[in-house]
Amino acid sequence: MDKIKITGARENNLKNISLEIPKNKLIVCTGLSGSGKSTLAFDTLYAEGQRRYIESLSSYARQFLDRIGKPDVDKIEGLTPAIAIDQKTTSKNPRSTVGTITEIYDYFRLLYARVGVQHCHLCGKEISQMNASDIIAQVAKLPEGAKVVILAPLIREKKGTFADLLESLSHKGYVRAIIDGVMVRLDEEIELSKTKKHTIKVVIDRIVIKEGNQDRIAQDVEKALKESYGEVELEVLNYEEMGMPEKIIHYSEHNACFDCKVSFEPLEPLTFSFNSPKGACPECDGLGIRYALDNDKIIDRDLSIEKGAIKIIYGFNKGYYFTFLKGFCATAGIDTTVPFSELEEYQKKAIMHGSIEEATFQWKNHPIKRIWPGIIRIAYDMFKDEKELADYMSEKPCNICGSHRLRRESLSVDVAGKKISDLISMPIENSYKWFIKEDTFNYFDKQKSVIAAPILNEIKERLFFLYDVGLGYLSLSRDARSISGGEAQRIRIASQIGSGLTGVMYVLDEPSIGLHERDTLKLIRTLRSLQEKGNTVIVVEHDKETIENADYIVDIGPGAGKFGGEVVFAGTMKQMQRAKTLTADYLTGRKKIEYFYRREQEKWLEIKNVSLNNIENLSVRIPLKNFVCVTGVSGSGKSSLILQTLLPTARELLNHARKVKKIAGVEIEGLEYLDKVIYLDQSPIGRTPRSNPATYTGVMDEFRNLFT
Repeated sequence: MDKIKITGARENNLKNISLEIPKNKLIVCTGLSGSGKSTLAFDTLYAEGQRRYIESLSSYARQFLDRIGKPDVDKIEGLTPAIAIDQKTTSKNPRSTVGTITEIYDYFRLLYARVGVQHCHLCGKEISQMNASDIIAQVAKLPEGAKVVILAPLIREKKGTFADLLESLSHKGYVRAIIDGVMVRLDEEIELSKTKKHTIKVVIDRIVIKEGNQDRIAQDVEKALKESYGEVELEVLNYEEMGMPEKIIHYSEHNACFDCKVSFEPLEPLTFSFNSPKGACPECDGLGIRYALDNDKIIDRDLSIEKGAIKIIYGFNKGYYFTFLKGFCATAGIDTTVPFSELEEYQKKAIMHGSIEEATFQWKNHPIKRIWPGIIRIAYDMFKDEKELADYMSEKPCNICGSHRLRRESLSVDVAGKKISDLISMPIENSYKWFIKEDTFNYFDKQKSVIAAPILNEIKERLFFLYDVGLGYLSLSRDARSISGGEAQRIRIASQIGSGLTGVMYVLDEPSIGLHERDTLKLIRTLRSLQEKGNTVIVVEHDKETIENADYIVDIGPGAGKFGGEVVFAGTMKQMQRAKTLTADYLTGRKKIEYFYRREQEKWLEIKNVSLNNIENLSVRIPLKNFVCVTGVSGSGKSSLILQTLLPTARELLNHARKVKKIAGVEIEGLEYLDKVIYLDQSPIGRTPRSNPATYTGVMDEFRNLFT
């Protein structure tokens, strides 16, 4: 059967419609909003396709899946497996990026783990392997008198009881081991949970570094290397007394920087995962951001210290810390009666970060002398729980990893001169062009070329699909929470093209939304490639270009709600030009949208010095009390300007929102003319089955009041 035949569809407002749709074609469902387009495409065709697929599974498999009710339709014939690609935004997890949700980042991690060249994160030199002699020499150079436990690491973060291993170590004559950070005796009964991860290091010897111990050190190191297949750890018990920076020193026969006396674990994909302790930046735990005290939230620069400029301590009824601050200001000669903004920079710094000067003040009739620690330190002393400090904190880029989420060691590995952070931070279009350059392949020797070739091909193919659907402006490091519903949908389209499935019915919900005219043609070309693989592509769409390029058009109407639900036209674009429907009237130009009266501009909203994503030092004026449209090609910076710059600041000042992510250096003038800000996005307004338009809008409250 070369058609999908629908008979008697009555779901929602559909009026018992019957329809035949050609298979393996690009089909557009169009019509007025609320006419029943989505009901036909999603609630009828897709829902029935999903229901039939689930019913084909075994009863055991079905118990793990949600039950899908049968749509109100008499019969659907010729239905193929269905996949819906809607406009739901992607994961709200702060760890999700464009690279992780498309799974391209997995290939990047694999590439860098297999052919990456590691450099020392301290000195930048390419690291080399250490042999047993080098390690013995390094241990012998430790400060004389250092008390050292020589360990052989055997298990790192693995699940199991390891009973056989522990018994084997005991038979070999070893007496102690460190398991999960605790020293245990091997001749005692040890029970480990098989469901938890464990780290096991066997104690080879405990020695004091001194002359005459070289032979013993050599024997211990060689024994540790043999037991752990090339690794040895030293735990320096008195490292602080010896003036050493670290308690644990790790040596390896695999990779090490001889100059910096630093060893590196072998590269593996987890080394480049910011969702794993092996790769995540220890400062921000792989998030790329951290919450820190925000001076703008702590201080009101227009007030004096006496009038409450330091809000965090002024709220404590001029208590101990406020008295302490005034005592410090008196000692340091800081005027507490002038606005904070008029103080000298060194005075502001001393107030915020502390001073070596002792402050003298009276507290409860007792004279007190104390060194002023600074407002930042006091804030953490006052609030032991960071949740209590939320009102005074903001998101800030991690200063250790530079917002790249990875450890410094992971960021010191390169491929063809590029670090992994370089490639995922650049736009996908630039990244794709870098990968298709010939000298990228020529960089590898013969052995590495064999390893890298299949990985590079997978990366190039997936980057091209994203570029081809009009997402070349995004970077793989882009936070998934910041992408729009339309962008999320096109990402899923690109992933489906990469899957290579055939014989599938794809149902899409307005994929062109938010796209510039230039990028719409790219999208249509992508939908065509999906259809040419032998798939039926059904698109719910209003876009003129998409409708004109469809093989078959289904127009639902004639009106919305109870006035819709009928097929007013079904056929090709050529046939539609002669049709007498509202959609055809606007497509052919028989009807046009009238322009509204433009208002005079009196007051303006000014946004200055915006530098975010691809925006560089932009300033813009927006007229107030007007209908304003911000437009431009996809990726030009519209969302960055309005949603990521203007909206957070307006929310904080007008709605008193907490934990907003403001952009440093941005100035916004004109917010004083506004009362509040309301943000309308593409997210669903409610998921509860008890919700309806009356309860959501609040009209139901008035009805209840009326009847009572």
